[in-house]
Amino acid sequence: MVLLELFVGLDLGTTGVKGVLVDARGSLIAVHGERLSLSTPKPAWAEQNPNEWWSATLKVLKALSNRSREIGGRIRALATSGQMHSLVAVDGEGRVLRDAILWCDQRTYLECEEATDLLGGEKQVLRSVGNPILPGFTLPKLLWLRKNEPELYKKIHKIMLPKDFINYMLTGNIATDHSDASGTTMYDVLKMRWNEELLRTLKIPIDILPDILPSDGVVGKVKQELAEELDLQDVFVVAGGADNACAALGVGVTEPGDVMVSLGTSGTVVAPTDVGSYDPKGRVHFFAHTVPNMRYHMGVMLTATYSLEWFKERFLQEGYDKINECVAKVPIGSNGIIFLPYLNGERTPHRDPHARGVIFGLSSFHSKWDVVRAIFEGVTFGIKDSFEILKELGVNTKNVRIAGGGSKSKVWNQMLADALGVEIQKPLVDEGASYGAAILACSGYSKLDVRKISKDWFKLRETTRPTPENRGAYDSVYTRFKQLYHVLRDMFREGQA
Repeated sequence: MVLLELFVGLDLGTTGVKGVLVDARGSLIAVHGERLSLSTPKPAWAEQNPNEWWSATLKVLKALSNRSREIGGRIRALATSGQMHSLVAVDGEGRVLRDAILWCDQRTYLECEEATDLLGGEKQVLRSVGNPILPGFTLPKLLWLRKNEPELYKKIHKIMLPKDFINYMLTGNIATDHSDASGTTMYDVLKMRWNEELLRTLKIPIDILPDILPSDGVVGKVKQELAEELDLQDVFVVAGGADNACAALGVGVTEPGDVMVSLGTSGTVVAPTDVGSYDPKGRVHFFAHTVPNMRYHMGVMLTATYSLEWFKERFLQEGYDKINECVAKVPIGSNGIIFLPYLNGERTPHRDPHARGVIFGLSSFHSKWDVVRAIFEGVTFGIKDSFEILKELGVNTKNVRIAGGGSKSKVWNQMLADALGVEIQKPLVDEGASYGAAILACSGYSKLDVRKISKDWFKLRETTRPTPENRGAYDSVYTRFKQLYHVLRDMFREGQA
């Protein structure tokens, strides 16, 4: 009897571990998730215990392995995606030295400034690694450890990104991939290797960094004792990739001209490029893709659908169907209300941790639905900010695909199509980074080109086309949206002094 060949994609996120089980044609067989907790030992700090990641991963793998056995399948390979930038440190025995410092941790502002100065200023940093040094990235976390926990720092044998820790626990081998390495600010995105000059200047030994594999490169096989426990005998563990790069791969965003809009708690815009360079103003990130020799620009807004969730939790009793119905009845421009979606600061385009949310233009005339419509529009304009920068950089944005929880809203999809002036494609399978990781697992096992698998697996659910007569109205409101931030920028900073 011929066994059905199956592949597993894991996504280690901030709030949970999700796994998908797919066949060689990309058909979804099973999905399983486990929740994770987050520790905030001090204001603006964020940490997690990597061993909790591992416990959750074992549960996910056990569930998917059981499902594989039920349908007479055989898992051939698995790959892991993970939250970018977060720092895991282990000693010479492979033991975790402390809780991981996460991507959303904001404790390292001083280390960012100090490292930038030592490296010759931000322009030189951009030339060296393609991105400014920001608190979310891995490098300043490592410098913080050296300064604040020196005895622990001396014990570091290797540092890893979250998904690499899972791969290590599965195989006993330590490695990363180019997409995750590029989010550390220790990696030269143009030359696609660790930046040894930067490491020497900052006195960081290169041997604590993992070797870099292609995203579909094989790290090893599942260790024998685990293989027996999980029924994963002779299963290849493929390197995998950073979460946003894997999410883009999962919706077929692999070539210049392709764009992924991820409308989730945060919002991202991912645009692959094979000839471009970094943004000289550092407004959008410049990272390596999971596709060989491909890079991508990425704009990030910190509170996308979370803006709506925040307002709904406090002021609305209606469900999302009713919300969408009522928002659709409010005219473009929300009867004069503008919402700035900067509840927790903003990255693209402002790089301003002091920015805050604003509901502007309220009068006794307005209803709550005018405010909710303004929230939808404010998030849409936050996404448009990234598109405007990509246009300035000469990046082609003709083929736009949307993912994330916000994409379930037809109103939001239409708003984006009208404001951006592009067709918005929604994929049939929207399982985020875990689906992209499954593509890498299939490529690593089969040796088929990762682009081909991605294109073959992508299926279109629906397309939202722009309404040309709405474009001018959105452009007018967008101009006011941009002006409002600049009018308030200094007041944001003064208010938190």
